[in-house]
Amino acid sequence: MRFMKRPIPGGLLIAVEGIDGAGKTTIATLLAQWCGEHGLGCVISKEPTSLKWGEELRSSAKAGRLTLERELELFEKDRRDHVARTIQPALREGNIVILDRYYWSSAAYQGARGADFRDVVKNNESFAPKPDLFLLLDIDVDAGLSRIRARGDQPNLFEATASLLKAKDIFLELAGYEPNARVIDSSGSMKTNFLSALGALKSAALQKIADAQLQNSSLAEEVRERFGTDC
Repeated sequence: MRFMKRPIPGGLLIAVEGIDGAGKTTIATLLAQWCGEHGLGCVISKEPTSLKWGEELRSSAKAGRLTLERELELFEKDRRDHVARTIQPALREGNIVILDRYYWSSAAYQGARGADFRDVVKNNESFAPKPDLFLLLDIDVDAGLSRIRARGDQPNLFEATASLLKAKDIFLELAGYEPNARVIDSSGSMKTNFLSALGALKSAALQKIADAQLQNSSLAEEVRERFGTDC
């Protein structure tokens, strides 16, 4: 059956977060694929972006990390660009926006270098839309590094063990007081991880529809049917 894409009022923003090797890119891709198969408008994007500021950050991961202040500056510039060019326009059109990393990653990784991660979050939430769902994929640091090596890559300068341990702790602390967070133990099979992530996405979408008080509209009912009510 071919579906005509139906928007979610105000869109739905999902940030997939976690340390390197947790499976963020795979889960984000699978969620976007599921949305497309079910007639739901979806935009998937990644941070750092491939734009000017993001490319400088990507280069530094191999060539040598920048100062903490410069990293924070570049992430903010890159994110402001990302919000203006991609995230906000997609949300205005009622799309599901799935981000492979967002501002929690800045809080965790720059927090591991000494920044106050709470201040990083506060600053970002002054200009970047807050996700309807923070999907935190949690994995042991050694297991994450093993996955990186297993796929033929070598850990970059953001992926030093000590830094990842601190970042992991910050991610979990953020999730501990954020009601929109869902923590998934991503050490299991990809299928299990995906089903858990999909359940979280469905719940967040249905809550967004309910909050918009569209329970009785034909649009909301059609969108709800595509998500299913078994979540």
